[in-house]
Amino acid sequence: MAEHVIMGDGSKRSIGSNRGPVDPSHSLPNSAEGLTVELIDRIVSEWNPGTSVTGVELVEAKGLAQQVSTAGRARLRLTYAPGSADLPRDVIVKMVIGEAGVDGALYETEVQMYREVLPGLGIPQITCLGAAYEDKTERLLLLLEDLTAKKPFFPLSTLKPLSPDRVAALLSHLAKLHARYWNSPDLDAMSDWLGTLLKGRQFDFLNAICVPAITQMAEESTYRADLIARIGWTPEQLWNGVMSTHAYHAKVQPRTLVHGDTGAHNTYHLANGTFGFYDWQLSASGCWAHDVHYHIIESLSIADRKANERALVQHYIDELANNGVTDAPDIDTAMQTYGRAIIWGFTVGWLLCPERNYDMKIIITNLERLYSAMQDNDTLALVEQGQRDL
Repeated sequence: MAEHVIMGDGSKRSIGSNRGPVDPSHSLPNSAEGLTVELIDRIVSEWNPGTSVTGVELVEAKGLAQQVSTAGRARLRLTYAPGSADLPRDVIVKMVIGEAGVDGALYETEVQMYREVLPGLGIPQITCLGAAYEDKTERLLLLLEDLTAKKPFFPLSTLKPLSPDRVAALLSHLAKLHARYWNSPDLDAMSDWLGTLLKGRQFDFLNAICVPAITQMAEESTYRADLIARIGWTPEQLWNGVMSTHAYHAKVQPRTLVHGDTGAHNTYHLANGTFGFYDWQLSASGCWAHDVHYHIIESLSIADRKANERALVQHYIDELANNGVTDAPDIDTAMQTYGRAIIWGFTVGWLLCPERNYDMKIIITNLERLYSAMQDNDTLALVEQGQRDL
């Protein structure tokens, strides 16, 4: 039996809106064969009282070595008892299969986002049937609708980039999220699981691995070594720039709840016109520009980004106002904040990314987009200015 689930301190409590008890009656598995009817029924019925899962068919399972991901995936077909809620039969289970792909803090954050934040946010999202995290083993189970029948498009950077119009529409979703938590005391209420960009288990994880991992990957990759030479900053300088940028923005900009990983690769697009974000494992309390720079730069071709960048940031500012924010930055301040924030996207978003998570073609495409944006926005000069003003 699991001792600590969801809450790192081992406490048991109800969270979210009608989401039921947190503590599960069985330990979470690290193999698809452990996805029993009993386990799936418990998780689904917690979120959907009156619903009962009576059958589970394992269709497919993939570990880290078989896909581009930070966790394993299992594809299930569920059977429900008569009188159950009208829920998807085909589901994807995000879980640990064999070994974890990242620190458990990222899994915990994503589960908590689905439990506490997303149900009441009012932006498009993939239907979630249940979510659980086990602190003792750092395992998760996240049950999401399998969108295959809805003909989804999941962009990767080696495919056709998103259009500026679609990026603007997705920025509207981000503005709604950011406005809901703009300088909100609710961020403090979630601090037992939600870190900041400079504090918490996620930051500790990144702080421990960033410099040595980038250094090692540069030793093994001529491309990475040459790119670092082009930038002119060492891995230590880049990581220090990331930390000082977070600190400076925390000093001069409002805080909000950020998705944390808003690249095109974490968006979905359905044939019926629905689209949105998924993969919330890097969510944190931080500056709005953390999300906005990464989404614009990673989603657009370099040419489209150059032509539309400022207008898209202005669109985001306007959307904040439409959602009730009265102290949004002016466009000139916003562009400086945006330009400085690019240091994270370049350093942590993709220079730190190992090839076991994404194909090198994808990594190179995104690093070149971010490098170009750094040059156009004078990112390193803005970072140095922030360091002087701390």
